[in-house]
Amino acid sequence: MEQRPDLIVVGAGLAGLAAARTALAAGRSVVVVDPHPPGGRARSTTRDGFTLNLGPHALYLGGAAEQVLSRLGVAIPGAPPGPLRGRNLDVISNLPAGPRSLIGTRLLGTRSKFAVARLLNGAPRWRAGEHAHRSVREWLDGLGLPADAERLVEMLVRVSTYVNAPGELSAEVAIGQIQLALGRGVRYLDGGWQSLVDQLAAGLDIRRAAVTSIAEDGHGAAITLATGEGTDVLAGQAVVVAAGGPAVVGGLLGRRFEVGPPVEAACLDLGLRRPLPGGGLIGVDTPLYLSTHCPPARLAPPGLVLAHVARYLAPGDALGSQAQRTELLDHARAAGASDDDIVLDRYLHRMTVVEAMATATGGGLRERPRVTDSGQRHVFIAGDWVGPVGHLADASLASGEAAAQASIAGLGHINRVSPAAR
Repeated sequence: MEQRPDLIVVGAGLAGLAAARTALAAGRSVVVVDPHPPGGRARSTTRDGFTLNLGPHALYLGGAAEQVLSRLGVAIPGAPPGPLRGRNLDVISNLPAGPRSLIGTRLLGTRSKFAVARLLNGAPRWRAGEHAHRSVREWLDGLGLPADAERLVEMLVRVSTYVNAPGELSAEVAIGQIQLALGRGVRYLDGGWQSLVDQLAAGLDIRRAAVTSIAEDGHGAAITLATGEGTDVLAGQAVVVAAGGPAVVGGLLGRRFEVGPPVEAACLDLGLRRPLPGGGLIGVDTPLYLSTHCPPARLAPPGLVLAHVARYLAPGDALGSQAQRTELLDHARAAGASDDDIVLDRYLHRMTVVEAMATATGGGLRERPRVTDSGQRHVFIAGDWVGPVGHLADASLASGEAAAQASIAGLGHINRVSPAAR
């Protein structure tokens, strides 16, 4: 009979891999179970020499993700984005990235340039947690900005959060992401996010199987696995469930989580023969995005370019696949890409970016489910919708680490528990 491991991790996405590696680093025995290859939405694929993430991915430096990866010894080689322009109606001009570019942009009037400068200069002093119960729309309305300046700040919210729901998103999330963006910024990763997945998964006991249920037993918790012959049971001292969104996790645990709606995006990946003149192009009056990820990151064959185009979808957006793809392709043309430039394209119609939005009515980050909210003593949860720390990959990795620490601390094996687990 197989010896009972200290920890079973259900799900091999970023949260699950962080949980597994945290426990392994603490000297615990770990088994990871997932019916799919490791990585979840962080997996990258290779096509015609291009490395394609599942939509545009960027790692925020200075956030929880970088801190967790550093503690786990995971390298994050890559580079910051290149120049970006904004598009407002028929006007295309540089996006302000500092005093000189703010003065030169044609996206803002003179009065608005001063208003944006004052606002962003004060950004490091903003207290995000004080705005947890305010929506982004309420926060923006309270700033008293001219209309064109407000549109620019709302664009910055979309780009830094991937969320197009100003009436629902907690301003706490928006403020925290803007502070990260204006701080050390983001990094596009060499080799795609698969480079993180491969490092996190190295040395782990990962088993390809589907989990149908999870329940506590007399000595910890056990999971039921679907096999070709029926079912099997794997028991452990504790279980971390990082198998996806609240509906999937709740179904395995027999409970319901009250959370916000998912965050989604439509994505078009383009392999190009040449760089785009002027760099990327971000919609100011529309929720459209285009950035060249290679260069600067190493994601394409020598001499070729990889650009990611996206539309940040609002809750309830229902544009058809062909119409949405056409809109993204038109945005790429506005950025300077011709049809003859395109050597590769891949369209992803509705990609989940975050499993559940941290909403103002839901109380922001601190009211999200905790890693201990499984309803079972020896079972813990993790994911980008769990815990009071961070957004996007920051939330995934922080909650994964916290769930592992909480599970081991519950067995009396370690004393230190991160703030996200408390």
